[in-house]
Amino acid sequence: MSSTEPTPQPGDRLYQHTKRKQWGLAVLAWERDGKRGYQFEDGELRVFAKEFFGLLAEAECPPDQASRLLAKLGRQSGVGKGGDGKGSKDAQLTFAEQLRVFLTEHPEGFAGARWKEEHRGEGVPRKLKRHRDFMVAEAARLLSREALDELAAAGDHAEVARRLAEVVSGSDLVTRAQVEPVARATPSPQLTQGVRELLYGRGELEARFDELCRVLLEAGRKQLSWPLVTAIAAAVLPNEHVAVRPTVLPKQAQWAQPRLRFASKPDGKAYARILGMVLTVRDALAGAGHPPKDLLDVYDFMVVTLRPGAAKILAEVRRELALHDDAAAAEAEASPDEVVDAVEDDADDDDEDDDDEDVSDDD
Repeated sequence: MSSTEPTPQPGDRLYQHTKRKQWGLAVLAWERDGKRGYQFEDGELRVFAKEFFGLLAEAECPPDQASRLLAKLGRQSGVGKGGDGKGSKDAQLTFAEQLRVFLTEHPEGFAGARWKEEHRGEGVPRKLKRHRDFMVAEAARLLSREALDELAAAGDHAEVARRLAEVVSGSDLVTRAQVEPVARATPSPQLTQGVRELLYGRGELEARFDELCRVLLEAGRKQLSWPLVTAIAAAVLPNEHVAVRPTVLPKQAQWAQPRLRFASKPDGKAYARILGMVLTVRDALAGAGHPPKDLLDVYDFMVVTLRPGAAKILAEVRRELALHDDAAAAEAEASPDEVVDAVEDDADDDDEDDDDEDVSDDD
């Protein structure tokens, strides 16, 4: 992974002018010819030459507030719709939009019978690979701390490798091809220890993750994938670890962690960042009144809302939100309280000075 600072993209994050905080927060609307245009909360689009870029510092605010501002300022600046933001990619996703997509298909959220049946496997006559509760129960039995310690003490590392393969192949978190490094892994004390340390060790997460990658690669002699390595811990400890599907990460990061960067090969530092992003999504869902059961629910939430098939739903959600914002703005402009205040102010002015009224009429 590169350690260089990522190039800012239109609409990807919020900024604040370090010396003009009264302008409010802003988004980058466009960059060209050595200049950048920023759309500010006060309604102004201001252009800065390269030598003044440093005056715009990245702003910190809660994810839900950030997502609303990114959407609002993005629409004002034309990001993703041509205009000053021409050349940019699709409009940046917000939490409000993603939640609406989710609730369009699952109105009762994670607590609904449809979600529980389709994704958790509650009440189903036959378990499927997508049913999380079956997977979690079996993974906890096969790779519990006690089970691993007992097998390690007996020197039965072949059984550890077999159970590892059973856990990862028993879900839809990985494809058949991705399972191969574990299915053909050579049993060893190092592999057993690597699995145990990631799941139950007390060292730094990054180091434990990297060590498991190392021993898996050594045992399987095959390229490792993000889904394979992360499915192990996600299945056994779904409240602490998350399965990673790289195809959804860039879209999810648009509002949850805009500066997220990760390599194609799994590594501990990137996993810690991805886990932090997923926890942000979990907390945002809980704050919106839809607490997930575990991080597997969050994983499925991301997959369901960010899959290609959800693009049409997202487009309709954005249209509805834009109409709602326009209606709210119009209502605010014609607020009865403001009209009354204006009338009262005019009356006060009339009583106070009739000459002012004459001057106003002449103007």
